[in-house]
Amino acid sequence: MPKKTTLKGKFKPSTAAERAFFRQLKKVAQVSGHLIDQHTDGATIKNSKALQIELGRYAEKLGPWATRQAAKLLETVSNSNKRAYNAKSKAMGRALKTGVAAGPVGANALVLLNEQVGLIKSIPVEAGLRAQKIAYEAFLEGTRAAPNADTIAELKEQMGFSTEVATNRAMLIARTETARANAAFNEARAKSVGSRQYRWHNSGDAAVRKSHKKYKGKDLQGMIFEWNNPPTLDDGMTGHPGTFPNCRCFAEPVFDDE
Repeated sequence: MPKKTTLKGKFKPSTAAERAFFRQLKKVAQVSGHLIDQHTDGATIKNSKALQIELGRYAEKLGPWATRQAAKLLETVSNSNKRAYNAKSKAMGRALKTGVAAGPVGANALVLLNEQVGLIKSIPVEAGLRAQKIAYEAFLEGTRAAPNADTIAELKEQMGFSTEVATNRAMLIARTETARANAAFNEARAKSVGSRQYRWHNSGDAAVRKSHKKYKGKDLQGMIFEWNNPPTLDDGMTGHPGTFPNCRCFAEPVFDDE
């Protein structure tokens, strides 16, 4: 049985890329919240159709800008991941420079870019849907024979948090998409230079979710899995490290020593 070698290096998602992406997405969240504030009075939407149209137009106008921001993220993440390979192996570095791993990385990047543009454009749309839901709940409460003043006050407060909720969604998108891009590029490069397996690593802090700590009763940290056979974790979700929402785990490529 061949000995296995783990390629150790900086395979974690780029925190700098995540922060830069979030700063841009936060702008979208703030504009979305501002538009909702302009069209609402407490828990009531002054003109629901007008709000929907304005948010929809804003989402469409984001297209070219969103494409540029997603492209910047993918370039930064790809370069960060590539440096991890170049720093650890001259042979792998040569393979990457000559384009052995360029094809699959490029294909993955195109898919990710299109998905990320859609996510960016969804921020104002989802903020609008949330506002409409709150307004509808407030309307229903107001039609009751004895409306609950506390419930109406709570709904007004929720409407006032539109910007904060949109910002939290922007943060989730930034973290998730940075990790997903890193995972996709890492897998493509690893497989292109001969890796068939990887070791699972989590961030090692208190925020790691239970299903990313234990796998079938054993510590997940350091476990070896096949790239072509992603594990189904104890929470029922299937995927490689970094491919789950808000996941900060990462993979270290494993190679068979011939």
